[in-house]
Amino acid sequence: MEQWRRRFRGIGEYLERALRNAKQFPERIALQTSDGESETYGAYWRASEGIASLIRQSGYPVKKPVMVYGHKSPRMIECFHACLKTGHPYVPVDCHSVPPERVANIAGQIGDPLLLAVEDLPDAGISAQTVDREQLEAAVAAAPDLDSAFESVDRTAWVSGDDLAYILFTSGSTGAPKGVCVTASCIDGFCRWALTLGDAEREGAVFLNQAPFSFDLSVYEQAMSFWAGGTLYSLTKESQDSFRLQMEALAASRARIWVSTPSFAEMCLVEPSFDEQMMPDVRLFLFCGETLPNGTAARLLERFPHAQVVNSYGPTESTVAVTACTVTGQMAASSDPLPVGRPRKGTRIDIVADNGEPVPAGECGEIVIAGDTVARGYLGRPDLTAKAFGTDMVDGKPVRTYRTGDEGWLDASGMLHYRGRLDLQVKMNGFRIELGEIEENLRRLPCIKAACVVPSVKDGQIRYLVAHVVWEGERTESDFRQGLGIKEALKDVLPHYMIPRKVVFHDALPMTPNGKCDRKALARL
Repeated sequence: MEQWRRRFRGIGEYLERALRNAKQFPERIALQTSDGESETYGAYWRASEGIASLIRQSGYPVKKPVMVYGHKSPRMIECFHACLKTGHPYVPVDCHSVPPERVANIAGQIGDPLLLAVEDLPDAGISAQTVDREQLEAAVAAAPDLDSAFESVDRTAWVSGDDLAYILFTSGSTGAPKGVCVTASCIDGFCRWALTLGDAEREGAVFLNQAPFSFDLSVYEQAMSFWAGGTLYSLTKESQDSFRLQMEALAASRARIWVSTPSFAEMCLVEPSFDEQMMPDVRLFLFCGETLPNGTAARLLERFPHAQVVNSYGPTESTVAVTACTVTGQMAASSDPLPVGRPRKGTRIDIVADNGEPVPAGECGEIVIAGDTVARGYLGRPDLTAKAFGTDMVDGKPVRTYRTGDEGWLDASGMLHYRGRLDLQVKMNGFRIELGEIEENLRRLPCIKAACVVPSVKDGQIRYLVAHVVWEGERTESDFRQGLGIKEALKDVLPHYMIPRKVVFHDALPMTPNGKCDRKALARL
C-alpha cells in the first residue's frame, strides 16, 4: 500500500484512488440518494469521462473555475470529477441553499464561467456559459464503454499538487461571498489523515452525506468515500424536510460512517427509536462545523454502544478539519467542554496574542493553523488573502499558514480547546456566517437606516439570529408584518440559514463610547 501511495502521490492521488476503485469494483454502488437514485463505480467513471470530454470540447480555458449547479444527484459528483480530470477547479452551488442573486454574484467573481447545470437555472441574470441537463445527459450517453474509458485514461490534465481542486464560497463581511481556493494536495493530505479516524478506511463502507455540497463539511464524506471505495449515501432536501422521511432514510442507509453537524444529530436524538437498532451498522460519528455539546456525545454513546464519537475542528481554509479527538464516556460526562483534538500530521496549531506572538500553554488566543492542507487564499481577493494567510515551516517543509479568527487554547498535552469566534463571524447549525454580510444586505433594503445582527445564545449555543434595525420614515404595518417583509426580501439575496428569525425595530441603536454599535447591549435585550 505504501509503495502504491509513493507511486501516485503528487499526480492527483484522490482521482487515482477513484480510478482504482472503479476498476476493481465496477458494480459496487458508489453514489446513492435517499430519493432512490444510485450509480455504480463503473457508471460513475464512465459518466465523468463523458462530461470531461464535453468540457474539453468547449474550449474553456484550462485551470479556470467551473461552476456546478444542482443538489444531491450523482451527476453532481460526476461533474466535480470531470472538472478535476480536465484541470479545472469546481465550484459547487447547491440549488436549494444558494439564492439566485448569490449564484449570479459567484459567476460574476469568476467572470463568464462555464456552468454545468444539473438542475434548471433560475432566471436571475446569471452571466455564464451554461451547459444544461440535456447537454450533460447527451455527453454521458456518448461516453465510451467502460473498458475503453479505462484504457484511454489521460492523466496529463488532472489537477495535482498545488493546482486548485475546488473553490467554496463562504460568507463574506463585505456583503458578498468569498471563494476559498483549495488545492489538490490539500485534498490528498486531508484524505490520508481522515481515513485513520475510527475504521473509516473499511472497504465498502457507507458514508452518510447530510450537508449540501456547497458546504465544506460535505467534502469530509465525499473524499473519504471515494478514497476508501465506499458508498456515498446522500440525504436530499426532500428527505430532510420531513422528519418521518428522514428517519426512514437513515434506517435504510446502512451507514457505517456518520458525518454531520452536532445540530443534525441532536435533531435525530429527539426520536426515541434513533439508536443502534435503527442503524445497526454505524461505527463512527464524525462531527465538525460547530461545538459538540457533552450531552449530545453522551446520548450517542449510550444509544450506539458499538460506535465511536469523534469531535474535530477545522475551517474551510484548511480543508475541512485538522484536529480530531475520540470522545470517551468520561469526557462526555464531564462539566468541562469537549476538546477538539490534536493536530494531524503535517499540521501545527499555534495560539497567538493580538500582536501575533505565541502565548503559553493554557492561555487563550487566536488559533493559527500551519500545514499542508491550508488553502491557497481567496479568489480574486489579494487583500483578504494577505491579511489571513502566510508561510512558515512544519517538519522542515515550507507550508502555508492561516489566521482563523477563532479563539482557543492548547493544554500541556497539545490538545486544542475551541472557545468561539474573535470577530463577527459565528457558526450556527454548522454553517459559518458573517454577521456583517447580513447587516450589509439589510442596509441595502429600502427604508432601513441602520442594522445590527446578533446571535441569540442559550446554554452556550447559538439558537437563532436577531436583526436589530432602525427604520427610516413612518412604518405602515405592525412590527410583525414589517419584520416578515424584511425576512422575505432577504431570501432573495441570502441563504436560508442566514435569515434572522426575529426583527426588532429601534429608534436608534445603542452605541459604545468609541462610537460603535453596542452589540453586547443588544444581545441582552
